Amino acid sequence: MKRDDDMGSMSKPFLWLLLTLNVILIGLLLSMNNMAAMWLMAIIMLLDAVGSLVAVYRR
Repeated sequence: MKRDDDMGSMSKPFLWLLLTLNVILIGLLLSMNNMAAMWLMAIIMLLDAVGSLVAVYRR
């Protein structure tokens, strides 16, 4: 059965990478390293958007 959402088409290692980056982001925010956290958030958002596009066009 095929899932309708984009996450069903993304690879497990890619989703683990996003989770790891988000955990690092939380650590940066807790350590008050705001500039590094901002850059990491931008990278996470870019990777998520590219991954979603790849998942949509693989269908």
